[in-house]
Amino acid sequence: MKKVVLSILVVFILFLASIGIQFAINMGIDPIPSRPAESINSGGSDRLLYYFDKAKKGEALPEGIVLTDQFINSELEGTFEYVNGRYDVADFRVNALVRLYYDHADMMHPDTLTDIKEVLLNFKYWMDQGGEDSMVFWSENHQILFTVEEYLVGQAFPDDIFPVDGKTGREHQLMAKKRINAWMEQRYLYGFTEWYSNNYYPEDIGPMANFIQFADDPEMIIRMKMIMDIIWFDMASQSFKYEGIDSDSGSPRTYYVFMSSSGRMYSDNRASDDHGNRMRNFIDFVMQPNETKNFASSWFTSANGFFNAFKQMMEAKTASDDPFYEIPEVIKEIFDDPAEEKIIKSTQSLDVEELEGEGLLGLEDHQIMMQWNMEAFSNPAVVQNSINYMSQNNMFRNEYLNDFKLVNLWPLRVFNLLGTVSTLLKPSTNGVAIERANVYTYKTEDYSMHTAMAYQPGEYGDQHAISQINLSNQISVFSTQPAKIPRRSGTPTYWTGNGRQGYLVQEKNVSLQIYQPPTKVGFMEPMIVQDTTHVFFPKQLFDEVDLSRLSEGYIFGRTGDAMIGIKARYALSFVPFSVSNTEGNRDDMLVRGSVKDTITEDYDLVQTGKGDHYFVMEVSSLDRESFASFVSRFSGNSITYEESQYGLTVTTMLNGDTTSTTLSAHFGHHFKINGVDVDMNYMRYESLYHPEYKIDRKADVIEYAFNGKRLSLNYQTLQRTVQN
Repeated sequence: MKKVVLSILVVFILFLASIGIQFAINMGIDPIPSRPAESINSGGSDRLLYYFDKAKKGEALPEGIVLTDQFINSELEGTFEYVNGRYDVADFRVNALVRLYYDHADMMHPDTLTDIKEVLLNFKYWMDQGGEDSMVFWSENHQILFTVEEYLVGQAFPDDIFPVDGKTGREHQLMAKKRINAWMEQRYLYGFTEWYSNNYYPEDIGPMANFIQFADDPEMIIRMKMIMDIIWFDMASQSFKYEGIDSDSGSPRTYYVFMSSSGRMYSDNRASDDHGNRMRNFIDFVMQPNETKNFASSWFTSANGFFNAFKQMMEAKTASDDPFYEIPEVIKEIFDDPAEEKIIKSTQSLDVEELEGEGLLGLEDHQIMMQWNMEAFSNPAVVQNSINYMSQNNMFRNEYLNDFKLVNLWPLRVFNLLGTVSTLLKPSTNGVAIERANVYTYKTEDYSMHTAMAYQPGEYGDQHAISQINLSNQISVFSTQPAKIPRRSGTPTYWTGNGRQGYLVQEKNVSLQIYQPPTKVGFMEPMIVQDTTHVFFPKQLFDEVDLSRLSEGYIFGRTGDAMIGIKARYALSFVPFSVSNTEGNRDDMLVRGSVKDTITEDYDLVQTGKGDHYFVMEVSSLDRESFASFVSRFSGNSITYEESQYGLTVTTMLNGDTTSTTLSAHFGHHFKINGVDVDMNYMRYESLYHPEYKIDRKADVIEYAFNGKRLSLNYQTLQRTVQN
């Protein structure tokens, strides 16, 4: 008996020792820096796309630019260094190098072409190809960048060996073909995971354009055109057409404000169309090229590599003198829809719980692609796959994945316990996952409002933009429950995403928002901001602002013909701009992009108080009522909150109505209009832009129809029918 007990004890000690040894080894796995220690001027490949295109057309180059061999090589030097270092977003530069090689080889010396070839052959194009680095391969935009680059490089050099794995270019092209097909099929069936992102759509469109122009597979090209159609419909349906004034020239101009709810946006992307809409040049080039060509910040002078890949593809002609791709007229008509009121509903992506039923749980490329483009790493259903895949491909030194070494312990993997651990501990990393969004969009001539309805309430947030209100090209308004104090970086931050997702819903021009600020730090959560929610409200940009009732939780603003009223549960107060802009404690809104060049006065409107918080936001326009009348009417709305039921109830007059409506939101439970439950699980599309006003999720055929124009897509049968 003693021998049995001793044997068990020895086994147990060895078991603990093995875990301890593995944990100690794991702790010694240091991350590889994702960026170089010193800044590298890596944008030369992007600039050369711009210069070469202008030179070929006989257009004037920027002052001082002469395209000598020496200049070209000096521009590429930083690009080569960055790509060879395999730093994060190196694939951005490779996208430009591929286009330079395919489309502008005649502008470069043969030795330069040899240098480009060497860099492209030595690059790493997927996670399983060997070598350790901190490049991000997995998000939606990176997936299509890496795979298209690999395909086109393999196509260009089919018999050359790629040193990263010893395979030929032809083999790499075939491997990439499978991943491109998986990416396209997932976008067709489920939409975009980084839904409506004005920051990341450019990074999808750039490689898609390269593929459409240069790939050698006609069937895949047709399918890529379909996905291009879908992404452009996304922008058309979500863009707010606003007649404004160009800030540089003072001339009237049309703005297509593409700022909706989104799976991934940063602070500047949300601050205003002027500061954060990375798609502006793309849309101007398609919708109003002549009208916008000579503006100071124009598509005509843009050296952005993704934009120029798209522009050059659009302007190029096939051997039979046909365009490689044209935006279907129905999409242009939707951009310009003159209707006074537009309601658009859509659903994008999947919930983690849906992956298994879709056959997307596992370690095959198409499965990892969907799991990880959702940024679902540690969620219970996927964490076992994540750790196994990281281990299989030596990815724990990747700076973005390094923390996962902590749970890379053999008992957890062998006994399939990682999912249980995730369920019990609920790490904050679970909130990184970008799950299914049901987006409600309301647009008029004067404003637009967008909400991912009841999106993951109470869960950790990351880069999600749940609700967005656009009043002009200069002014947008949105709320967040800040995840960090201003000086702390790393998403979610003070303005990007939420510490905890709220329960946000919308009907027409009214938004109900309930937040439950955290009271204790969650597992692996770096910090919390207690008792706090806030609104981005740049008061200096409004034509009129009423601050008289901040102590009661009210604020009102007008810009042009658009007006907004906000009621909070607690008193509202502005953080002084001098505090927001304090050196060493600077608010991240003033760090990213060009917001700091415009905002010089208070904009951080804070609500502080115990328990639940709420905001009621209502937008109106001068063609309906005066500013004074709006202030009076909104102030008279019945607004009540039942904390025991987590229920916010508002009675108001919705835009265009002649009778009042009662809206009631209960955190995590339901949204009711006049006592009737609202179904917030939308079809793929629900709007007037479809022949029967709706398209089912995973529909075989996607059709868009408006103003006599039509576009029909059937991915499986390769039928893309354009009726202009």
